[in-house]
Amino acid sequence: MSLKSNEVFAKIAKRLENIDPANRQVQQVYKFRITKDGKVVKNWVMDLKAVKLTESDGDAEATLIMDDEIMFAIRTGAMPAKEAMAQDKMEVRGQVELIFLLEPFIASLK
Repeated sequence: MSLKSNEVFAKIAKRLENIDPANRQVQQVYKFRITKDGKVVKNWVMDLKAVKLTESDGDAEATLIMDDEIMFAIRTGAMPAKEAMAQDKMEVRGQVELIFLLEPFIASLK
């Protein structure tokens, strides 16, 4: 299945290659549940403690659930994460405040 968010996760993986594990500000584990037509089509776990991204449905401190298009819009800056949450286009489970730590990281993917 071709997803716009695949490009986003490829950029995340590339960005993680350049992170110094000894010098990072965010050290949480995030799960992204990407949906299409209301159904989960892909799960990603971004572990910023171990500095790795895997396609899996593992445990996380914060889980972000959103449509493929919304993930792409957040990455491009077309829609800030706060706006996506306010418009109920992104659901967050777990520690909601952690997504605000993640926003600068996603914005740096441009």
